[in-house]
Amino acid sequence: MEACGKKGENQYAVPEWEDAYKEIVRNMESYLADPYIFRQEPDRADSDICIGYIGIHDFDDDGVPELMIGDDVSIGIFTYEDGMAKKIADLYEPEDWGGMNGVHYRKNTIILVNSGSDGSCYACLSYHNGEYITGVYDQYKPQAAFVNGKKITEEEFKKRFDLAGLSRDSSIPRSRIKKENGIVTALVIDVVRKEDEYILIEDLDFGTIEW
Repeated sequence: MEACGKKGENQYAVPEWEDAYKEIVRNMESYLADPYIFRQEPDRADSDICIGYIGIHDFDDDGVPELMIGDDVSIGIFTYEDGMAKKIADLYEPEDWGGMNGVHYRKNTIILVNSGSDGSCYACLSYHNGEYITGVYDQYKPQAAFVNGKKITEEEFKKRFDLAGLSRDSSIPRSRIKKENGIVTALVIDVVRKEDEYILIEDLDFGTIEW
């Protein structure tokens, strides 16, 4: 992670990417994909609380982490370069299944999962040989495996993305996200293990959500 520059005794300058990422978190819905128009459903649109995921990880090992923010509809991956935050990718299920039910991090890869009764679908992102790599695989349609939009075999997909290694230990904790008039104001990190201790976005310490 990029080191903070010293500002004065016991004070440190906040890296520019932190302010840029906080702005994305506050306005997350305007930055996230909604391919099946789920967020416009009344029970979602009218709610001031949603369950989602937030974290940072330096995929490309350049000293500035990438931001991952999203809910059960989709996750957006952002980087910071040239003085601004930029979206790398939108990750979501390949078909209208109703939303993802798990997110995992393993070996420099983030993996979204929707588990069904007879199989699962996966949306993945990693960084390899100087480029970000996205992948989509649907077990209900084994012939439908793609990496960076290119169709490949199921075996080739699994060589790139370690689906068999997913476990409870690789699961990313869910966060409770509070909104006011559509703007995210606070969140509870890891809703399973913690009490309702909301953290205001302006007080968010990104170091506590690093994967």
